[in-house]
Amino acid sequence: MIPLIDAHCHVTTTVAGTLDSSNFSDPNLMRCVMSTNVYDWDKLKSLGSDDGTFLSFGVHPWYSHLFSLGNPVSKHEHYTAVLESSSQANINDLIGLLPDPVDLNSYIDREFDIRRISCIGEIGIDKLFRLPENGFYQAHQSARLSSVRVKLTHQVEVFTVFCRLAIKYSLPVSLHAVKCHGMMFDLCKSLLFPHEAVKICLHSYTGSFDTLENFWLKELPSSRIYLSLSRWISFKNADNGRKLLQALPLECTLTETDYAVDNEKENLLLEQVSYVIDEVTQTHQLESSQVAKQIIYDNFCRFISMNL
Repeated sequence: MIPLIDAHCHVTTTVAGTLDSSNFSDPNLMRCVMSTNVYDWDKLKSLGSDDGTFLSFGVHPWYSHLFSLGNPVSKHEHYTAVLESSSQANINDLIGLLPDPVDLNSYIDREFDIRRISCIGEIGIDKLFRLPENGFYQAHQSARLSSVRVKLTHQVEVFTVFCRLAIKYSLPVSLHAVKCHGMMFDLCKSLLFPHEAVKICLHSYTGSFDTLENFWLKELPSSRIYLSLSRWISFKNADNGRKLLQALPLECTLTETDYAVDNEKENLLLEQVSYVIDEVTQTHQLESSQVAKQIIYDNFCRFISMNL
């Protein structure tokens, strides 16, 4: 039986706790699980591809401030250098709550294992987000948004490190971009396009159709560019979601939930992906949803470099 594909999902970020892996044993769903920070990676390390789960290694821009690059500096110096706000007092308040930064290169040297990792992600850049008042996004904690942002220059530096890692090991990447789609394209054109072995997935793409059609799809062959579509983002407006499907070659289409797998009911995860499968079936006038499932499965196997 052909499984459904969740090409981009997560586990919850909590400072302490273990992973409930009960949702990772469903033979009806094959997934690529993103890491975004130290805490969720500590949970993900216990999983493997034997149960249809592929591990992705990265640092999300929302957590990029937790990592340092270059010569060692004090905690205060690091966060003062990578955070920005109209209020220095707000930055200082946040620094008091934040953990000591993790040296990014040491983290990669310690944790990256090509035998276990199938993808680089979630990585990217984001011009919109602000840090919560507790310092970084954590499951089961609600905190108001502060006025503090991570400088785009630091986000780009972290993103570049992971692009180089993808190039070194010929791994695909799963990308996050919010309010900076032109900049993301330019970065990828410079860093990734010259390296034919690196495939790119634009997860829950929210850029313009013009950028998609006249830049990404024009500059890259269909074997290297993919979009993973989610119900709650890509089809938040159903008409826009269908227009996106119409603009996207079928061979470049993937499905995703973008959910924390360990925090949702199994049936909900299946429903989220099945919804997008139904939209693919209808938009492309395929014979059945089984045909759509097979196409998405084949696309995922190409993206993740798994033998069909």
